[in-house]
Amino acid sequence: MFDELERLRGVKELFALLQHYQQVGEADRQAWQDRLIEMEGVEPRQLVKLHGELLAYGWLEQNTGSTPVLRAGAVANCYRITPAGLRALKQVRTQEMQTV
Repeated sequence: MFDELERLRGVKELFALLQHYQQVGEADRQAWQDRLIEMEGVEPRQLVKLHGELLAYGWLEQNTGSTPVLRAGAVANCYRITPAGLRALKQVRTQEMQTV
């Protein structure tokens, strides 16, 4: 059986990407955030897969129908962390603290 939380705990890039959306959304959880298009140590192709994985788990939601801001080299206002994504981060952090 596949455990998404194990995957989040074990793949530091996946955790870092979800944590990025948690941090940029702290001021307003309802606001859509720009897509992270570069991540240190992660190839662009892998970053696409990581975004897809977060969407598949329901930890990010995607806004592709209404993105009023267009900027060259950016994908504006398209993602935000979900309540399930916040819970997943919290669970992984709590489990890490219990094992230390």
